Amino acid sequence: MTSAKRTVWIDVDDLFHYVAHNARLSGIQRLTYELYSAIERRAESFGLRTAYLRIDPALDEFVVVDWEDVRALCHGLTTEHPLPQSAQPSPSLPRARGGLVTRARLFSREAALYVNHRLPENAREPFARFRTLQLEALRALAQIRRAGVGTVKQAAGPIVNRADTPVRLLDVAQPGDWLLSLGAPWHRVDYGSLIARARREGGLRSALLIYDLIPLRRPEWCHHSLVETFGAWLDGMLPQCDALFAISDATARDVSDLLQKRGRTDPVVTMPVGTGFPASEAAVVRVHEPVPAHAVPKPGSYVLFVSTIEARKNHALMFQVWRRLAEIMPPERLPTLVFAGRIGWLVSDLMTQIANTSYCDGKLAIIEDPSDAVLMRLYEGCLFTVLPSLFEGWGLPVTESLSFGKPCVTSDTTSLPEAGAGLTRMLDPYDLNDATRVIHEILSDREKLAEWQEEVRRSFKPVPWTRSADAILAGLGGQTVERHGIVVAESAA
Repeated sequence: MTSAKRTVWIDVDDLFHYVAHNARLSGIQRLTYELYSAIERRAESFGLRTAYLRIDPALDEFVVVDWEDVRALCHGLTTEHPLPQSAQPSPSLPRARGGLVTRARLFSREAALYVNHRLPENAREPFARFRTLQLEALRALAQIRRAGVGTVKQAAGPIVNRADTPVRLLDVAQPGDWLLSLGAPWHRVDYGSLIARARREGGLRSALLIYDLIPLRRPEWCHHSLVETFGAWLDGMLPQCDALFAISDATARDVSDLLQKRGRTDPVVTMPVGTGFPASEAAVVRVHEPVPAHAVPKPGSYVLFVSTIEARKNHALMFQVWRRLAEIMPPERLPTLVFAGRIGWLVSDLMTQIANTSYCDGKLAIIEDPSDAVLMRLYEGCLFTVLPSLFEGWGLPVTESLSFGKPCVTSDTTSLPEAGAGLTRMLDPYDLNDATRVIHEILSDREKLAEWQEEVRRSFKPVPWTRSADAILAGLGGQTVERHGIVVAESAA
């Protein structure tokens, strides 16, 4: 008689939390969506099944959410098409009940984004907290209206969450199941206590994927609220982890060093990061999203910088490089520098400087919150890409650039040499002279640039997201898996 399959319960609450405040997926959300999709396909071959969780704000505990809601939510964020109703980030809110829904719309994602872009930077975080509290109050009121509706217990069959009957994790999980945190749950300082309860009362095991320790190692590049909460979140979470994964060897070393200082020797397994975003691209292709000609510059006329515009990414360096290049290069030889990403934190002075120079006299363009269709066109048409970041956990724009056959210039710090796989050019992100020299040399010899591009197209080997999923699933099963000569998971028992 075969034993029942174990379930991997994947917490996706941070994805819904992120969507409440942002119009487009950023790096972590893109990575997790691809990883969820790959795990969904691969779990069966490891003898596991998957299910997905959110934190119900009224119950303050994990409840089940359907995979199709997660998929539809990400689909809506990667295209210009509105989210399906089932994927709205308020599953505890009634679908159509008069006043509650009307008031909820006042705090919709679209309204929040409209207000957020018009607030001064130091008012955006308080507004986000205000909106979150208002939404939670509305959800709690909805729960009160449903008082008396009991929690539904289910057997080990298909698990579906209904808005009016939230299914509690502790009512359906089995001892020995895994609770997997792959996203960015640090917006909840008490997250570790929720995991502790699942382990204590449900007999679950817990696994965590760590992206970086930037708020601890370099707090000067983070929003103050993240600096305040991240350390407390990690302190509460690490003792609850039965398995630890990292997205790069650089991050794994940082986590191992932190653990050693705390007297622990837990193995930290590096997960190979998949290349590109095939699930997102498939959504774009399916809806045939058009990209107007005016939405992107002319192919071959620009250098591309894909990233949230924040201090750590070092947009200020590229701005200064382009100011210098404008002094030594004829205007017709200097391509436009394109910043593609949402405007983040600690960059208000930089944005003023850019505006004061008339966007480098027209040689700098900012494309805010580009859809995936626009991003694909931008990658296809650029000369090369840049990512001079001061600190990265991995460097998704690097591998994405290489997957499009486009050369990339990166800084020589942290995980970026790993992501570049020997195919990038590197610069010192603290040295304006070095950065200007590297970029000027590339722009001055287009023949060598073409040869470099050909080398990228010939030599870059994309990593399938199924390999990422295999590393996670093998680690949960206590297996050691070797792919292409690289150990990607160790015993998590």
